[in-house]
Amino acid sequence: MPVTDLYGEVALDFKVKGERSRAIFHYKYYISKDIIEYIDIEYTNPKLQSLIEGNSKMMENVDCYIRNLLLKKKTKM
Repeated sequence: MPVTDLYGEVALDFKVKGERSRAIFHYKYYISKDIIEYIDIEYTNPKLQSLIEGNSKMMENVDCYIRNLLLKKKTKM
């Protein structure tokens, strides 16, 4: 039976006003639709949340990063 959905998480480090901060993205990837759905995002710094969620370009970059990780996993299979 082919895999139709993948669940995963990725932690990304950022600097917010010189302070190291982290966001952990929990997601579900729908293979057939090529869609990433963000189930939950955890932040170590509340300021980071507004910087990421308030910036569509930042979310596009996160999406691209996760897609690249998924592509690397696929090529290793």
